[in-house]
Parts: sequence; C-alpha cells; structure tokens
Amino acid sequence: MSVSQFFQKILNWFRPKQRKDGTVKFFDRKKRFGFIIAADNEYFFHAAAIRGGDYRHLQDGVQVSFVIVQGRKGPQADDVIILAKSSKPKRK
Repeated sequence: MSVSQFFQKILNWFRPKQRKDGTVKFFDRKKRFGFIIAADNEYFFHAAAIRGGDYRHLQDGVQVSFVIVQGRKGPQADDVIILAKSSKPKRK
C-alpha cells in the first residue's frame, strides 16, 4: 500500500458514508474476490472488505449492503455486510 493510498483510506473513514444495497453476482473463495450488482453498476470487492471477515459463508445471490470507495482501478465495494442468505445451494 502506497503512502497516498494509506492517507486516502484514513480520509475515507472521516467522510460521511452512504450505504447501497446489492446482490453478490460472483464470489471466488480461493482467490477471495467477487462482484456485487447494485441498481446502477457492478462493483468489485475483496474478502478483506467483508465486515467480520467471514467470507467462507458468502455465495452467489446473497443480499449485501456496502459502501462505495475509490479503488486502484475505479469504484469498488467496501465495508460489505451480509443482509440475507441466498436460497441457492452452496458451491463446493
């Protein structure tokens, strides 16, 4: 993490955050990243962005709430909270 990214992360803590709701489109447990679909766009997220850090139970189709932050390659989801479990069976 560069110095500018570090300070950007600190500044983001103090800015008011507007949460969005969305659905997990795809999540790869081995690579620990995925995508969330919201009404206006699709957002990348990493397992480290999941509140509580428990990504093992996350699967496609789960309803989540998140905050949009500026990532290295554009907007991405952060502070992801699982709202409702999916009715789809878990992938193995």
